Amino acid sequence: MNNKLKNMLKKEVRAMYRYKRIIIASLTILLLLTFYLFKDSTTPLKIITFIGVLIAFYLWDHLFDIRFSIKHYTFIIIIGIGGILLSHLYFVHPNYDKIQHLIFPMLLSSMIFHMANKLKLDFKWKLFFTFATVGMILGSFEIGEYLLDRLFDLKLQGVYLRDLHGFEKFNLLQSPIDDTIVDLSFGLFGSGIYAVYNLISHKLRTNKEKAQSL
Repeated sequence: MNNKLKNMLKKEVRAMYRYKRIIIASLTILLLLTFYLFKDSTTPLKIITFIGVLIAFYLWDHLFDIRFSIKHYTFIIIIGIGGILLSHLYFVHPNYDKIQHLIFPMLLSSMIFHMANKLKLDFKWKLFFTFATVGMILGSFEIGEYLLDRLFDLKLQGVYLRDLHGFEKFNLLQSPIDDTIVDLSFGLFGSGIYAVYNLISHKLRTNKEKAQSL
């Protein structure tokens, strides 16, 4: 009986990863078709980076047998589209980056908690581990932006708007240091919202189960 259950579980896992491969392959074909129809100077790099992120996420999932759900694949696709494919909006809408730094950490927290939930820890410590890990990722991301700006002047830190009088001209709306602090604050706030919401939901669920057992 145990062997049958193990074989059934293995088949389900294989089917799950096969389904994920189909999703990534379909998105890749769609993006390549989009590139063919709407060519510009930055599209190839964006598409290659986006596909690379999806493949890296799948390999991380598969090689370490994390078993992310389709929900988490949807989250990484949303992050990839918002952060990579629509990156030109950073220089069009000044609040676009701030919205990302609030929402994306919530999605990232869900992925980290999925892994932390497998640890033998109390629920509150799993949430704390998730919050701390997301905070570390946010800090590392800001350091990476700083280094890329120093090396290539990509204007990743700071809020810039494209000047209507020149495609390569930018108007600085917020200094890099202010932008970094605000981004980190929004990111930690977003991760905190995820932690508090799940903590409250867990307590309500636990109290309900206790009441039903009486």
